[in-house]
Amino acid sequence: MTLFLYLLFTGIFAGLIGSVIGIGGGIIIVPVLTLVLKIPIHLAIGTSIISVMVTSLAAVIRFFKKDIINIPLGLALEIPTTAGGVIGSLTVAYLKNSTLFIIFGCFALASGVLTFVKSRMVPQSGNESYETLNNNNNRVNPGSAPNYLKPDSRGSAGSASSMFDSQYYDEASRQNIRYRVKRTALGGSLSLFAGILSGLLGVGGGIVKVPVMNILMNIPVKVAAATSTYMIGITAVVSAVIYFFNGFISPLITVPVVAGVLAGATGGSYLAVKLKSRYISAIILSVFTLIGIFMFLRAFNIFAY
Repeated sequence: MTLFLYLLFTGIFAGLIGSVIGIGGGIIIVPVLTLVLKIPIHLAIGTSIISVMVTSLAAVIRFFKKDIINIPLGLALEIPTTAGGVIGSLTVAYLKNSTLFIIFGCFALASGVLTFVKSRMVPQSGNESYETLNNNNNRVNPGSAPNYLKPDSRGSAGSASSMFDSQYYDEASRQNIRYRVKRTALGGSLSLFAGILSGLLGVGGGIVKVPVMNILMNIPVKVAAATSTYMIGITAVVSAVIYFFNGFISPLITVPVVAGVLAGATGGSYLAVKLKSRYISAIILSVFTLIGIFMFLRAFNIFAY
């Protein structure tokens, strides 16, 4: 009964944080199950894969209603992501526990650092970094446009340059934010890597996708988190099938975690649309950095039981 409650509360916390920052909760679930509850990492990853599907479903319903998700971009990036998910899921059975801990820790640390650098260099949505519109979709301050909104051969400043450019209403700042998507080819290439990481570690791929979309593709962090959550469910379904046939999913562990994730993700999706983007960035930095340090130490038995 005690283990059941631990698993349940682990799921609630992971679902809450995961849906807010768009990482599916796997980066919380795997470390807690392995470092605290001493569950084998392959079973922990299998549990995480199932849990991120639930996180995606619960959060995406809310994000759809708020029209925050960039659906065309999400579908385009999901093609290489799913291919990567298959590769990662097939590979995990051949890797040692220590190797998985090292990979998990390194990329958590890298993503935390990248997010910190981005937050120091470029203001987040709701201020000068993105184009702010009034209720009539006119620019509030029609002065000199930022570099990424200046005229080019495809149109005037602020005009759509691709099918992925979009806008959303930010409840925290009470403004319409329009943004132009950049480097879609690079984003697609890195989505393949995100899929591999998702299938390999059960983290949903958001650990890579959110920083890539926010830092490299010029997408507001709130939209990046919502779009990442939308993509996570699709990738996780494919990976879950492979994990199931490899025997890496235990119902006794998975059921309470998933129940907790469902409750936490529902609350987290409501919280995400209310938070200012700079707070989401701060949460991403803190979570990625702390988890990365502990997983890296565990790989070398510095943090072990």
